Amino acid sequence: MLQLQDLPTLLDQGQAVIAIATPFTERFKILEFLHKLACVRELPLYFWNQGYSQLRKFDDSLRLSESDYICTSGLDWLLKNPDIPGIFVFEGVISPDTVTGIFPQSTKIMLSNLAYELRANYIPRFLLCLESYVELPVELAPLIPVLINPLPTAIAVRTFVRNLWDKQSLKAHAPRTVHHQFETLVRTCLGLPMGELETLFSHLLGFSQTIEELIDGVLAYKKGKLKNQGIEFISEPDVPQAAGLDLLEDILERATVLLKPEAKNHNLSFPKGMILWGPPGTGKSLSAKLAAKKMGVPMVAADWAGLRGTTAYESRKNLREFLQFCDANGEYGLVLYFDDFDKGFAGFDSDNDGGVSRQLAGKLLTWMQERTSQVLVMATVNRLEFLPPELVRRFDEIIFVDLPHAGARYEIFKLHLAKYFPELDFNEKDWLRLLRETKLLTPAEIALMVRKTAENAFYRNTQDSSNSELGEKPLIVTARDFLEVRSHFTPSMIREEDKIVEIRNKAVYARPAASPDTSRWAKEPEVLFGD
Repeated sequence: MLQLQDLPTLLDQGQAVIAIATPFTERFKILEFLHKLACVRELPLYFWNQGYSQLRKFDDSLRLSESDYICTSGLDWLLKNPDIPGIFVFEGVISPDTVTGIFPQSTKIMLSNLAYELRANYIPRFLLCLESYVELPVELAPLIPVLINPLPTAIAVRTFVRNLWDKQSLKAHAPRTVHHQFETLVRTCLGLPMGELETLFSHLLGFSQTIEELIDGVLAYKKGKLKNQGIEFISEPDVPQAAGLDLLEDILERATVLLKPEAKNHNLSFPKGMILWGPPGTGKSLSAKLAAKKMGVPMVAADWAGLRGTTAYESRKNLREFLQFCDANGEYGLVLYFDDFDKGFAGFDSDNDGGVSRQLAGKLLTWMQERTSQVLVMATVNRLEFLPPELVRRFDEIIFVDLPHAGARYEIFKLHLAKYFPELDFNEKDWLRLLRETKLLTPAEIALMVRKTAENAFYRNTQDSSNSELGEKPLIVTARDFLEVRSHFTPSMIREEDKIVEIRNKAVYARPAASPDTSRWAKEPEVLFGD
């Protein structure tokens, strides 16, 4: 893929029409870069988009000023004015129709004519088309090269932050943490275009006095920007671990070690992806969130179906920009999380959506195969068969997360009891009954059972205590309270038995997330008489 720095070579080769894919926030950064090329060639630099009624000239003061050329027709103006030399930067003139996503035939013909006429003209004239995303028709691809303006690397962002740091004399609350805070700010800035960073910091510096406030400001902006695109940074989960998944924990521990720079000395690389497969509510999503925390890297969650736009073109644009963002943020490690990944591929083999699902899957497949950034794709699925086989093969691990066995249920109970009832424990008989009565529950249902029991206990306190005593009065419960709550709902294993049994029957195709139960609860004692 050609990049912006390849532009001088293309101009020297006489390439007259070139498309540049870049965020519109980078307009002036691009124009500054082009101004240097124009000066070397002793050519004027002009800019135009549909917001102007005349060409604007980018002058030596690095500003857009009015020119003498009236222009309202874009590409057609260039065809009708063949005697004006210069580098012409036209923004937003080669995008497809916003409703149909189809490239206009008239634009296709004008670009084809310009590609030939500008190159044959004895007067030096170059057309550079700026778009946030470029996807040319097949017949224009040989005539018009497409350049990518990549997001800034970690080195470029570090230089930017260092210059800002020195210029503004930024301070940290604790001087001993200055280096750590500097690196945190660099990592927080990754994934944003340089022009956007400059604009953002010009606003933030008016309100932020410390490095911590700057980090918070950049992160808030970044989260807001992603949320508008249906993407979000995931905060830390409310429990410290996913109990009963020891084999999955070991797999994640090994992946974490591969983030160390020394791994590259042995030609070892960070894993590309893991599929967490199993019935709903078994802890797949929680495991993905805890994986990012264990690795000490950020986690970005995206809805695969939500990346789809109103047209095929918009869908491809959304995915390209999102993967570019992930690559930039994956410099130091990133977990890319797709929840219910399989739902976005239902009907994958049909042509009901015009083949858009296949196109997006193909782009994701190519990215997973060729990328070099340290991005771990973690996808949770209920129905593995919905995913295209060629996409499944790109994942390093397929891990089956099943319903918890007795020992795992005990650990899950202890994990959630600590949150509401820190000092509560049961005798052997009560534990055996609780574990027996929750045999069909998922971890999510056990968590719900504990929370509902705590709510009931708090409600009883409100009936017996004044408001001033509520915060100090402990929640008193017994095993009978938990069993009472258990009796009021039907486990998903019973509600959707056929679906869950079908999922579990295929578990042999994946690695288990948990070891066999070897705890003291593995086998209940036989009861010969009575309960």
